[in-house]
Amino acid sequence: MQELMDMKIWFLWRKEIDGDRINKIPFAAGGGATGTNGKYRHTWVTYDEAVTANTKQSAAGIGFVIPKGHFFLDIDHIPLTDPFVEMLLNRFNSYTERSVSGGGIHIYGKCDLDKLPTYADKNGNLRLDKAYYMKNPNNHLELYVGGLTNRFAAFTGDVILNEPLRESTAAVLTTLDKNMRKTEKITYSEKRDGDRAGFDIVCNLRKQKNGEKFKKLYDDGDISEYGSQSEADAALCALIAFRTGPDPAAIDDIFRSSALYREKWEREDYREATIATGIDACHGTFHKSKMEHPYFIKFNEQTGEVYVSVPLLAKYVREHLRYVLVRDNGKQGLMKYVYENGCYRLYADNMLMGIIKQYIADYDEELVKMGKVSETLQHIITDLNYVSQEELNANEDLINFSNGLLHITANNVTLAPHSPDILSTIQIPCSWTGRETPTPVFDGYMHTLTNGDKAIEQLLLEFIGVCISNIKGWRMKKALFLVGDGDTGKSQLKSLVERLLGKGNFIGIDLKEIEARFGTGAIYGTRLAGSSDMSFLSVDELKTFKKITGGDSLYAEFKGQQAFEFTYNGLLWFCMNRLPKFGGDDGKWVYDRIMVVRCPNVIPKDKQDKTLLDKMYAERDGIVFKTIKALQQVITNGYRFSEPDSVSLAREKYMSDNNTVVSFFEECMCEWPDGKINKHCTTGRIYKVYQGWCRENNNGFAKTAKEFREAIASHLGADYSTITTRQNGNTYYKDYSLTSEAKEQFSREYGYDGTVFL
Repeated sequence: MQELMDMKIWFLWRKEIDGDRINKIPFAAGGGATGTNGKYRHTWVTYDEAVTANTKQSAAGIGFVIPKGHFFLDIDHIPLTDPFVEMLLNRFNSYTERSVSGGGIHIYGKCDLDKLPTYADKNGNLRLDKAYYMKNPNNHLELYVGGLTNRFAAFTGDVILNEPLRESTAAVLTTLDKNMRKTEKITYSEKRDGDRAGFDIVCNLRKQKNGEKFKKLYDDGDISEYGSQSEADAALCALIAFRTGPDPAAIDDIFRSSALYREKWEREDYREATIATGIDACHGTFHKSKMEHPYFIKFNEQTGEVYVSVPLLAKYVREHLRYVLVRDNGKQGLMKYVYENGCYRLYADNMLMGIIKQYIADYDEELVKMGKVSETLQHIITDLNYVSQEELNANEDLINFSNGLLHITANNVTLAPHSPDILSTIQIPCSWTGRETPTPVFDGYMHTLTNGDKAIEQLLLEFIGVCISNIKGWRMKKALFLVGDGDTGKSQLKSLVERLLGKGNFIGIDLKEIEARFGTGAIYGTRLAGSSDMSFLSVDELKTFKKITGGDSLYAEFKGQQAFEFTYNGLLWFCMNRLPKFGGDDGKWVYDRIMVVRCPNVIPKDKQDKTLLDKMYAERDGIVFKTIKALQQVITNGYRFSEPDSVSLAREKYMSDNNTVVSFFEECMCEWPDGKINKHCTTGRIYKVYQGWCRENNNGFAKTAKEFREAIASHLGADYSTITTRQNGNTYYKDYSLTSEAKEQFSREYGYDGTVFL
């Protein structure tokens, strides 16, 4: 439905009582009149806008004009389990929902208007051929096609069949021919085929593998393949008995409507003997209704017609499929995980429906009706046995490998069999062997990336070990920033880890996106977040970053859904050419959460290996062994990474470079010329110049005057009172002024008199 939701075809509607009739009266989302005529097009909105307006207006619901190229089939007052409805659902297999009353069914889809039977009225408008009903009074069907009528559909979102809008021109033509003709075709002859129950059995027999044999006997009375008509009579009884079971009365009723019926059949001894012969010929093997079958398969007692019981099929799924439904609270959408090869995999609705469909198809492919499959899914997902997101991958001492569950302590590892009782959604795609294997490609890559620094290599292995584990990332309170020029290969390491984690367990996102409105929703449920090639950027403040690395509660918001709270248990890893600038709280404790690793070696174009990632992935068994050993060191350290001095030095330099006050001081301030204080260069005037500098260098983000003074004092290692002096009612820095270049530039650019600083 998304393509319709994005169109400006939506409005609101209210109820109007007209005697015993309830009318749906459309009105505009902004209030005022609207309608389905094109002259009201300017009042129509998108679905999201209509939903928003619906919360403010006293509307009964929302609806949309059926656009050209789309149709709306309304099935009224017929239950979902009716064979006629099942046939229509199977025919269209497009998005289907319940009506506003709950007693109707709406099917939406697409069709080619040029292929439908139409005519032009006196005004030149296309209309449906008069041979067909648009609203059939005989079968409760209404069919409206965009471009042929100005009708609107009252949309509910109460999904029966969550399929995309199908191209259904053939299905529309079939429905017009079979179900909307003004003179209905006779489907069977009461005189020829007996009552309806007998007719259903006959139709079924015609469809069996030996249907041609049955039709020759039943329809044509052809006994040419038999020694006598009596043998043919017994053969027909055997065919009928297979479908009815050993039921002489039912066999008799159907035989009497066949072309083989003759006066001799009225002889009781002949009739009973022939029917008995036919039953014996089945050797106890009858129609599936008489054979072993799953308990969700049921048969009509009168006709023997087979059908699927939706509640029992849902029960069968619960008993035969290991799955978990995940939802933290009623504000969130429901996620479905199915246990598969030792791990719970996230399943979309259509994937879960595929499993349900297969349960039916394993018994009889012809019994598959997508309406019943969809209804079964609704039975299952409305169970109230949810688990929270926090319960997934909750065991921090465990890593799921393809050959088992590895339990890790600081000094020991043990491998146990997979178990569906462990709610693990991340499986590392290699086997744990417990022994070291050669990784020559990876070793060479790491040597080049780290410039041979073993301490940095150990840190990276530790970080990867935590990434592939279940340890909550906020325990370490660290994020990894790999910094270097292009072609240093820094992003290859992150890509390798992402491949180990598997799709859906990581997300590519930069710092600015994380700090944006929907950033927290984007990282929700992932193990690793960050950008593999983050462009240089400036961020006002790292509020969300601090919460993520600190294990604080986050407020997540998904488009169209209510917001909710959660704690992010994964890690942050960014690769970049230049470190980002950020403002706000930039105290040392913020920088302490950033591990800056420099990658100095640029790989020449002629030496770059385009298959490097694949080659390293082929060594994953040995690489993972190294990272598990490094992970044990992290646990031994009390969940702390082994940070070498080079990381601490890089952090200090980053803190200095990113601090606007320090950068301004180093660039724009110097000792007083000749040791003399200039009366115009007050502390207040210097702060104004600092603000101008920030407009050019930090997106205008500047610290307050108080913060500026404190930062200057801190940089000089003294109190503010000891580095300033009062003269003639003004405050000056005792030893520092602006450089002549800064005086000249900011006098010119910010309108100061050229003599102000002189």
